[in-house]
Amino acid sequence: MSHDRTDIGSGGDPALRDITERHRRLQMIIEGTAAGTWEWNIQDGRMWVNERWAQIVGYTRDELAPITPETFFRLVHPDDLAQSNALLNEHMEGRSPHYDSLCRMRHKNGHWIWVQDRGRVYEWDDAGRPLWMAGAHADVTDLQNARQDAANMRQRLQAVVDASDEVAVIATDVDGVINLFNTGAQKLLGYSAEDVIGKANPGVFHDPDEMMDYLRPQADADGRMPTVFEALTAQAAQGTWSHQWTFVRKDGEHRQVRLSISPLNCAGGQRLGYVGMAVDITPMIEVREQAYLAAEKFSGAFSSAALGMALVSLEGRWMDVNDALCGILGYTRAELLEIDFQTLTHPDDLHADLALVGDLLAGRRDHYHMDKRYLGRAGNVVWGRLSVSLVRSEHGEPLHFVSQIQDVTAQRQSSLQLRDSEQRTRVTLDAVADMVLTLDLHGQIQYANAAATRALAGEGAAPLTHGQVQDVMELTTEYAPRSPLDIAVLLDPDSNAVDLHSDLLLSVGAQLVPVDVTRAWLRGEDGQVTGAVWVIRDVTQQRARQREARHLAEVDPLTELSNRRGFEAHLQQAITRVARTGQSASLMFIDLDNFKPINDSHGHLAGDAMLWAVANVLRHGVRDSDIVARLGGDEFAVILAGCSLKRARRIASDLLESVRSLTIPWDLQRLSVGASIGIAAIGGNMSVDSAVAAADAQCYRAKALGKNNVQVEVPLGQASDPLDAVETSEGGEG
Repeated sequence: MSHDRTDIGSGGDPALRDITERHRRLQMIIEGTAAGTWEWNIQDGRMWVNERWAQIVGYTRDELAPITPETFFRLVHPDDLAQSNALLNEHMEGRSPHYDSLCRMRHKNGHWIWVQDRGRVYEWDDAGRPLWMAGAHADVTDLQNARQDAANMRQRLQAVVDASDEVAVIATDVDGVINLFNTGAQKLLGYSAEDVIGKANPGVFHDPDEMMDYLRPQADADGRMPTVFEALTAQAAQGTWSHQWTFVRKDGEHRQVRLSISPLNCAGGQRLGYVGMAVDITPMIEVREQAYLAAEKFSGAFSSAALGMALVSLEGRWMDVNDALCGILGYTRAELLEIDFQTLTHPDDLHADLALVGDLLAGRRDHYHMDKRYLGRAGNVVWGRLSVSLVRSEHGEPLHFVSQIQDVTAQRQSSLQLRDSEQRTRVTLDAVADMVLTLDLHGQIQYANAAATRALAGEGAAPLTHGQVQDVMELTTEYAPRSPLDIAVLLDPDSNAVDLHSDLLLSVGAQLVPVDVTRAWLRGEDGQVTGAVWVIRDVTQQRARQREARHLAEVDPLTELSNRRGFEAHLQQAITRVARTGQSASLMFIDLDNFKPINDSHGHLAGDAMLWAVANVLRHGVRDSDIVARLGGDEFAVILAGCSLKRARRIASDLLESVRSLTIPWDLQRLSVGASIGIAAIGGNMSVDSAVAAADAQCYRAKALGKNNVQVEVPLGQASDPLDAVETSEGGEG
């Protein structure tokens, strides 16, 4: 401490000498840690600090005097002060054992330093109020800077992965379990990241026949073949290994890819996993098949994976490049690191490239894509498909660019591909059965494929281009078929109105067609949304199959009533309806009396006949809108929507009488049963289990009170009047 509130002399007393010695050692320990210490009289605001405390912020104690809590508040960064005060109050109120705050403080020289401030109240008065508090400051600026450097590195690596969706990046652990699946991989393979991360092995993406031919020669003496992951990572054990493979998408489509696999090691050399980078070369193969000359030019791209990566400084100098980029441009790595990208950019493309770089630095865009020409080392012109993103620090300052360059020289030279690209797209869209519409944000149709034109305007109709979508179609839902969805909302990029509905209907004239609608947004060069593409699929048969499957899963085959699964679904809907509308609803539990003797004496066929007869009584004893269910055995339930407990009791009394008077002929006898009925209100804040438990408790009461009677729960806040809240015995069985 810098100030002792008690002066301890050495004297001749051994105890005092011992205390003095321990105090001296403690003082030496504190000075040895280079920590700034402080002590605070909370009641009068006086505060003492040691010289190191002042040095941390660049002052002497005299320069800071008088030292009070305001001294600390004045030096702390305004953005950190509120949190520091909250932590201090939490400790002083006894809700935390220590005060521990990481905050920024302004140094005398004007810059900010990071300080770890820790302390504790060590003396309280008789009323439990804090009197004295002490603690220490430590300068942790270097530690925080190291953390920020690590965060910048993670951001830089993430930018490398996300800079382009033209490349699939898949990373695994050492056992082959996928732990990274970028947007390029999702686009290439059709799986979402949630489908595969932590669940799948990349071997599942390979064509099985192709891999079997590859693995069979690697079988050991016992005939055991390695797995796909084992075989491929063995090739990449010492470095990057590339090969052409056939990938199978989620929808079954086959794609040709150039796959490069590299090992991932930690700083200590321990193997962490593997990363694979796949480029879809299917379009290039198709062009080669169409034109032999183009195929010859494409062959170089196939063999080199056709993807270059570079880290570029804010001034344009190459900071780091990969082997693929060296191969594309014809330079060695050392040569590229001595020049900047401006030197290698074709003069006619440089202005547009620099303008986009300026947009990145100004924050007007997050990334950009462009096709541009590079000057190769051999004097040749290389067309590159460039994708660039800007890496920023956690505080938003620009650090460097991440560039990905794909050699598209062969594609650019293919006049056939350029000339027929739009025509092939339109022919493809006209061949699909789904309706495809391109719209601007005002609902004007920019394009409609053949299927959309036929469905919305009729066979042989004129193109729908330039018409308004709301004039030719209307979207509604099965839940509210007469309430169309607002087209303006559907064209709002921030709206999820379509995504919230799985029961969409397309209204064309008087016809309602079940459909699924998928939206994709069109963006201009400035990144702003300019329109949308809607893909509308007729799912009439799919919905019918779903309804049929749901019916089979939720109906009791004996009584044709809802089974327990269907009952729970209907009960959840009833609870939701009560919560939304406040309308009353009741739940009735019915347990047949004397049913077991029928099964024991006359067999299960007689029991089934009785259950069928009781089901008919219940079905015809309630409204069509009520839900009657058989929960299993001789237990039934009825969900009474819009029904108070008093009305439910009257309905239950009628049902009880109907069941009691029911007889069925069997082996020259007439068989009969009784029923115990319990009723409870359905509340909007209930769960399915709590609602079932409430009605079941009343049914149990009915059984306990002699069976063959109705019992109703007493609503909270009402007296337990047997005539008004509880239906007493309707006739015991004795």
